[in-house]
Amino acid sequence: MFLDTRNHASNWQEIYKLATTLIQPRPIALVSTLSADGLPNLAPFSFYNMVSANPPVVMFSPSIRRDGTGKDSLNNVEATGEFVVATVNEAIVECMNRCAFEYPPDVDEFGKSGLTPRPAKFVKPSLVSESPANIECELVEIKRFGREPGAGSVVFGRIVAVHVDDEVLAGDGLADPARLKAVGRMGRNTYAKTTDNFDLPRPEEA
Repeated sequence: MFLDTRNHASNWQEIYKLATTLIQPRPIALVSTLSADGLPNLAPFSFYNMVSANPPVVMFSPSIRRDGTGKDSLNNVEATGEFVVATVNEAIVECMNRCAFEYPPDVDEFGKSGLTPRPAKFVKPSLVSESPANIECELVEIKRFGREPGAGSVVFGRIVAVHVDDEVLAGDGLADPARLKAVGRMGRNTYAKTTDNFDLPRPEEA
């Protein structure tokens, strides 16, 4: 198979579908934001990762909808400069999926999903009580790659606080995958569990 991506404007959906079945598993950010008027929003993004350790920075990538409008999460972060990323695990994956529906901006996804908001320490958007880990972030910058349908933006946020439930921690103080039970995004409508693991120490010499 060979796919020429240079004329991306005509086949961006085909490229997206193929790439998401190749770039996997992808961690899922369940992003909590507030609008300028204080309306809560909760939405999942599988284009998500940590990109810097010092300073600690994470990113998530909302795209322009097919109708040309921006995601509520992006609009809210632009307006307020704050967001929270909740970890999606097996226990809340169904609730997370309900948040993926394109509700109007005035609809509270916490209520629709059955998840419970909890006050954060330093930012105004809420934590997700049922999530085993929540990361409070302040906006660093937003990089846009266009304004047409399918165009993505990268939202960079500096981590200002991390909340982790003690029951998912191992003896070394770090998260235990077997206890965290995070869920990853695959292609199509497929998800992956992250509890089938193996260790591979880095070599001391190539």
